[in-house]
Amino acid sequence: MSYRIALAGLHMECATFLPHVTDHEVFEAGTKRGPDLVETFHNSNTVMGGFLRTLDAAGAEAVPILHADGGAAGLADQAAVAAYRQEIVDGIGAVRGSVDGVLLHLHGAMVTQDELDPDARTLDAIRKAAGPDMPIMVALDYHANLDAKSIAGATAAFGYRYSPHIDMGATGERAARCLLKTLRGEIRPAMALARPGLILPSIFSATDLVPLKGLVERAKRASDAAAGYRDVSLFAGFAYADVPNCGASVVAVVDGAGEQAQALADDLSDQVDHHRQALAAPVPVYGLEEGIEKACAIAGGSDRPVVILEHADRANDSTHGLRHLLALTDRMRIAVPFLWDPGSVAEAIAAGQGEEVALCLGGHSAPKAGGPVRVTARVDAVKRDFRYRGTGEMRSGSEVRLGDSVLLDVGGMKISITSLSQSAIDFDPFVQFDLDPMAFDIVLLRSKTHFRAAWDGFAAAIVIIDTADYGPADISKLPYKHARP
Repeated sequence: MSYRIALAGLHMECATFLPHVTDHEVFEAGTKRGPDLVETFHNSNTVMGGFLRTLDAAGAEAVPILHADGGAAGLADQAAVAAYRQEIVDGIGAVRGSVDGVLLHLHGAMVTQDELDPDARTLDAIRKAAGPDMPIMVALDYHANLDAKSIAGATAAFGYRYSPHIDMGATGERAARCLLKTLRGEIRPAMALARPGLILPSIFSATDLVPLKGLVERAKRASDAAAGYRDVSLFAGFAYADVPNCGASVVAVVDGAGEQAQALADDLSDQVDHHRQALAAPVPVYGLEEGIEKACAIAGGSDRPVVILEHADRANDSTHGLRHLLALTDRMRIAVPFLWDPGSVAEAIAAGQGEEVALCLGGHSAPKAGGPVRVTARVDAVKRDFRYRGTGEMRSGSEVRLGDSVLLDVGGMKISITSLSQSAIDFDPFVQFDLDPMAFDIVLLRSKTHFRAAWDGFAAAIVIIDTADYGPADISKLPYKHARP
């Protein structure tokens, strides 16, 4: 029998302490509908790519509705989320009599001005439109904040296992395989959730860090057990979304009774609780000046670049590290990829390639972003409406959109500035501007964990610095109202 499966997604990671709101225009730039959804995500390492691969292999028909993506920033605009939710619900309602199941991609850490768990509301609305008996499998980000209500509308839920998220496509495949097994009558999924009561800063959520690495491996072993169908997901949660369900969780899906699923979820949750002290500080974090001094000392004796990680920057435009590094251009070769600054991009394009331009660079997004830095820059390259297909392990095959973008030279420092906010996580930010990462002593990145897929083992060292920004390693500094750290 050939099955018809509806595909939909509404995706954003929201750092609620940032003051700006992501509006409909930003979402719409990353929204795909109908056949465009299939064309965009086909052969990509994305959840939708995983859905499509699995359906294609099984001879099932994908019925694409919509996938909207607001990226990672501040709050999602309530009106935009409500509009996309309704569009998905209307799409599900229109095909309800002709589809056999739903595959849904949500993040799990979206927040709007009015809703603390809009993903749960979206899932519940889709459940209502689909009816009580239609199987709905949802794939979620590893940094999802979940409780039982968050996923109550799903038949089964699945999360990325790894951060960097090198297995987004594989997660889509897991969800789609479960759906097909359910439709064939091979399994009857039961799902359970457990929470260890731990909020983990993003910088400590990389799954190659000990002891988290062992906990992730434990979840995978439980999933790979030969005794029937099992799938166990460990979610780190997202510390910078101030919501009541903020924090780590475990979701288990089994073929059988809910008690079996609960036992699996509780077992891994207990292990997370057991390791909470080690999870709280698995790697050193330095102050700004101390970290830059350490990085320069290492770079001086190495033929490989040193990564300085300004991880607390949630908007890709902080200038704390940039301001300090500008004083070192006479003795260090420095690269700063993907600084978000639409205004400076426009000014540089107006000046023209090869020309010099005075800019107030970065630090525009929020009071804690460090404020703009005055520079005189040469415009090395201009790229209009810039987008490319990622080649790194995590973004392989995915469309990366930067909008109008410019490569600047500031006293020998190479700074790429973009109109759309996007973290530099692999070597594409260099290759796309004809730069060689090996040509630099210091590379300033703003990622949290995703950069590790490319830079671990390549960089001479990774030096993490804490700055006065919105994503600190010490989450006790954050003015939580809803979460309980």
